[in-house]
Amino acid sequence: MKQKVLLAIPAYRCEKQIIRTLDEIDDTLAHRVEEIAVIDNGSPDNTVHAALEYKKSGRLKNLHVYQNVKNYSLGGTHKVAFLKGQAMGCTHVVILHGDNQAKSDEANLLLDYALAHPETQTVLGSRFSKGSHLQGYDWKRIWGNRLLNIAYTVFTGRKCTDLGSGLNVFALKDLEQRTYLEFADKLTFNFELLLDLIKRKIRFAYVPITWREEDQVSNARNFNIAKIAGVNLLRWRLGLLKYPQARSTEDYACKEIS
Repeated sequence: MKQKVLLAIPAYRCEKQIIRTLDEIDDTLAHRVEEIAVIDNGSPDNTVHAALEYKKSGRLKNLHVYQNVKNYSLGGTHKVAFLKGQAMGCTHVVILHGDNQAKSDEANLLLDYALAHPETQTVLGSRFSKGSHLQGYDWKRIWGNRLLNIAYTVFTGRKCTDLGSGLNVFALKDLEQRTYLEFADKLTFNFELLLDLIKRKIRFAYVPITWREEDQVSNARNFNIAKIAGVNLLRWRLGLLKYPQARSTEDYACKEIS
């Protein structure tokens, strides 16, 4: 299957990390994607400036810098990326968080998996699979995530080894119903997207990745996020998980910054 790929980099308050994220995009990855899109979510720091300065260096010829019209949170920025990829006629969107916790060049591993397995085109990065590498990750967060992964596996009947890392490849054919427009814009978006993929019986696979905790600034309250993940799972299992009315595609606008 020929891939036409948008590499989308959601970014918020990561002026120190965005340069490292872009530096780790190797030539192989840069040449296999149609566009590299840094999508800033209204950062109050110099994230946009840092990305624009990097663009001026000319190393990544297909790098573009965008900024959301307003702060859509992480889930909303995923929606911006998916809609942009669909408008471009892409087959896949790579989501790579701009905080450099994932290794950018490992996106190649996920894209290679999709090429080698035509029946499975959505490939998710896993921080907790055999073969994954965690660097500087707090043990409480490791075990909290693993317990949630076990709960999701038991309640959904699908093996879940990560509920939402910062490196994933989504096949747009698996998202063409645009059910994702119904999901929360906040940090729980990935949980809802995963449950929707399972509900619609979409084939997906996990590939182990490297995950690092260094100088990143977390925007998540971990206990609250875990609580919502558990509540959503229970409601989903009971058929009680409801979403607000789907928002319009026009609600997720961004503009290119030059």
